[in-house]
Amino acid sequence: MSNKTKWLASVQSLEEAQNLNDCLPDILDMKQPSHGALGALPLDVVEDIVNWASGRCLTSATIGDLPMQLEAIEPAIMKMAGTGVDYVKIGLFGGDEQAACLHALTPVIQKLNTPVIAVLFADRDYETDVITQVLKAGFSGVMIDTAEKNGRSLLDLWSVDALTEFVNTVKNAQSLCGLAGALRIEDIASLRELQPDYLGFRSALCPDRKRNESLSVTLAKTVASALD
Repeated sequence: MSNKTKWLASVQSLEEAQNLNDCLPDILDMKQPSHGALGALPLDVVEDIVNWASGRCLTSATIGDLPMQLEAIEPAIMKMAGTGVDYVKIGLFGGDEQAACLHALTPVIQKLNTPVIAVLFADRDYETDVITQVLKAGFSGVMIDTAEKNGRSLLDLWSVDALTEFVNTVKNAQSLCGLAGALRIEDIASLRELQPDYLGFRSALCPDRKRNESLSVTLAKTVASALD
């Protein structure tokens, strides 16, 4: 894997994606910010964006803030994979059901042609071996994000040492590694030194960091140039 850190931009509509035409991110990520940490967009919107991107960049989409139950997560994965996205992202919100859910998801993920990315949250508590559980289940990568969108960023919640350990653990397993969670443009320099595969952005792309508002092409170009 390349040591160059790439970037992911989350968009909430085809119009937002099209506005990024001149500065396409490495991954065009699709989610509905007003519906939670990983709110899902309608499947037809995701399909439209995938078709518009037409392979010019990778695409990913979230399945929504769902409970850690197979009967909720499996159909959501299958439907989102059917849109043609390159990656499906699943939020792991912790709790007593999570380990059993990951075990039950293993055959689903392993037979799916679309890679699945697990999203952990810096402001949630997990079992100490959660990354091992995730990788054993067949996920193709792991991202860290924030569940509560209250202005606290990833670096407010986790130390650089903790993030370094996370990045090394995931990359040593030959899996994709991403960092997100209210990242600021001024965080890029220090975070790219950790050599994650991706940094993910939404609030940094929006005026006044209001993630539910429309993104700004100017801010997107600033992020892109900071990672160039």
